[in-house]
Amino acid sequence: MSPHRHRSGFTLVELLVVIGIIGTLVGLLLPAVQAAREAARQSSCTNNLKQWALAMHAHHDAIKFFPYFAQRRNNPEVNTASGSAHRRTWVISLWPYLEQLDLYSKWNLNDNYYGTTPAITGGLKNNELIQIKLPNYYCPSDIPGARYGYQGSAMANWGNFAARGNYAVNMGQTRFYVSSGPVGPFGIKNAASQGSYIPYRSKLSQMTDGNSKTLLMSELRCPQDEVDDGRGQRLLEPSGGTFTAAAPPNSGTDRWSSSSIKFCDSAIFPCTSTSDSSDQWQFMVRSQHSGGANASFCDGSVTFIPNAIDPGVWQELSTMNSGSAVGAW
Repeated sequence: MSPHRHRSGFTLVELLVVIGIIGTLVGLLLPAVQAAREAARQSSCTNNLKQWALAMHAHHDAIKFFPYFAQRRNNPEVNTASGSAHRRTWVISLWPYLEQLDLYSKWNLNDNYYGTTPAITGGLKNNELIQIKLPNYYCPSDIPGARYGYQGSAMANWGNFAARGNYAVNMGQTRFYVSSGPVGPFGIKNAASQGSYIPYRSKLSQMTDGNSKTLLMSELRCPQDEVDDGRGQRLLEPSGGTFTAAAPPNSGTDRWSSSSIKFCDSAIFPCTSTSDSSDQWQFMVRSQHSGGANASFCDGSVTFIPNAIDPGVWQELSTMNSGSAVGAW
């Protein structure tokens, strides 16, 4: 007769030990995987910002200026800005340089962003074009595909689905709609109110502090969808996707308000409602990246700016012609 064979196997204790070891290894691996994913998202964000900076330079090569941050007229520095005939932002001006010439050809330059008269018979209307969500509008670490969510009836014809975005242009240290003259690459030379202002556009020869030491663009965070909050609404003039350098990245308090709309949801990130005076408005650079935010400079380079940057250095980087040396950061 053949000898009795014992069947080998794990005891319950051994099985529990193996499960414990696997759990420990997964616990050690998960942060590394998450870090790798965030690194990939940050790299994609950096690439997006680089594409916007290159588009800015292509626009500069063609027009000899960077675009207006926003405008109410086709020739805003000659005609009064009062009224809303041709309202649009810098994003529209850059479409041809981002391989979006088809979108630009459909935009009715003689209508505003909520316009309902298509430039091409049977084509899309302006209020439909602002709803298109291009991938390079968004930082993948934030809310890809974020959209504006005004719920009231007054702007229901355009505002409910307008695409937001994470990339904004530099208005310097000043708050919105302050007559500052050319201080940052984008801004206002004459401002009576958000409904009556004259923007300026700048060129590289005006960056006397140095193209590599003057901020061109950086990041904003998008509020939640369908929240009455104007931050990140880069296609809608007047805010137009801008930031001010009143405080370093991911610090300070945004200021925004409207007489009829709640434009400030402080549960998302710091914001306070101001009076209706538009010269009090400001948006700070913010990102979902750990420790700082990406920023592009006027030479086309993209750099990660730490939250711990000295406030004075950050403000100096936002100016283009102060004549002061930029400190170490």
